[in-house]
Amino acid sequence: MLPPPPGSIAQPVPRFEIPPPQSVSPSLGVDRQRARSRSLAGLSILLAFLAGFVLLFLYMPNEIAQVWPESASLYETLGMPVNTRGFKIIASHTQELDKTVPVIAIKGQIINETDRELAVPKVRLAVRDQSGKEIYHWTVLADQQRLGPHEQGTFSARLESPPADAVDLEVRFAKSGE
Repeated sequence: MLPPPPGSIAQPVPRFEIPPPQSVSPSLGVDRQRARSRSLAGLSILLAFLAGFVLLFLYMPNEIAQVWPESASLYETLGMPVNTRGFKIIASHTQELDKTVPVIAIKGQIINETDRELAVPKVRLAVRDQSGKEIYHWTVLADQQRLGPHEQGTFSARLESPPADAVDLEVRFAKSGE
């Protein structure tokens, strides 16, 4: 560099060196890629878990309702009736006269739809009037106390002198306390 002219107050121009841009270290890029991969893997696992839960909920409603009875109302709301007891009732009735006394005779089958032995609950029968109001009800025991997996049992009942305004018969299992 040349010296400044005499009488000049100029200072030499300082030299600035601009450091070369630092490249991203390879390990930092790998760390970001690993973090992204971990978060995607976690999200994938969460989505797979949720999908599995939804599939179980939709394809095993009876089993879930048996383990978690409160879910039965949710299934009913979704239009998916569930069987929380594991039994199915098939019943028929006839109206007869026995020495001038009217009689409703009910016969039915109880089917264990599960893969395990179950105690058979009481069967509740009710007659209703035209508006659907229950007029009279009673319970009967099935002919068998227990049914093995997929076994069938029977029950029968009679109602002598049914109420005159009885037009409908309901057959279901009794709830506890009925």
